[in-house]
Amino acid sequence: MTSSVNLGNPSQVLPEETEVDQSQASKTAKSNNNAGGEAITSVELMFAKLQNDLAIENREYAKTKIDGIKEKQRQAKEMSDAIVAIRSAITDLKDDDKITPEKIEKFDEIKAICEKHGIELPFPKDLENAINILKQTIAGKKPGDQILVSGIKDINNVRSVLRGYGINATTKHYPNYTNISTRDLLAINKGVGWKHVSCNDIQEIIDNAVSTTKWLKVGTLKDIIQSLQDKQSVIGSDTQQDMIFVQDFMSKVSSYSQGAISAIGKSGDVLTAVARG
Repeated sequence: MTSSVNLGNPSQVLPEETEVDQSQASKTAKSNNNAGGEAITSVELMFAKLQNDLAIENREYAKTKIDGIKEKQRQAKEMSDAIVAIRSAITDLKDDDKITPEKIEKFDEIKAICEKHGIELPFPKDLENAINILKQTIAGKKPGDQILVSGIKDINNVRSVLRGYGINATTKHYPNYTNISTRDLLAINKGVGWKHVSCNDIQEIIDNAVSTTKWLKVGTLKDIIQSLQDKQSVIGSDTQQDMIFVQDFMSKVSSYSQGAISAIGKSGDVLTAVARG
């Protein structure tokens, strides 16, 4: 039923508006001196005007629905392009593998599409857990306070995760040292790093970790693909329903237009009959 709708040209989809030539019919009515004929003609013209107004109204409804369908189709195309780009980037990769956004074509556009449709690009869970541990470590403490590294919960895993995402501290609070990695800064052995670390440095590590956009988990990207496909499915269903509405409005436009033409025709017939006596 929907295949006949040409969304690219609404003027072809919808019948032209029927303009009721009320002035001509009125002139014809006034030329007749029969009061009964004028009354009948007036009623027919009122009915014709009503039918014409309803035809115009339904034509506008159909136009609005067609515009909505075009927008939905555009959104569905955006999602398809995003899915293709993500799939191309993660081909042959496992769920636990990591990938940089730079390897995904038009990643910023994909991110914007996801945000627009309420699809979250989840922060890597292991990195989020490591950040939360560090936040808990310095909670309620002053920036200059020293933290015993060995007392940081799950410190070995925290170091491993941070190192895996390439997150380092600049050690700006240790001006005599340069090129100190997060692993060294959070070390617990003498000769490798410090037993204690400043809350300032831990906060710097947290800030660097939060702001990182260097890595994405492949498993996360596969979840994004599924979310985009789910959104596409909803859009497809909505589009089909809107197409049905368009067909219904088109049918009403045709019906009301014919009703207006018929009413004018009847008005003319009445005047002709009265004139003939």
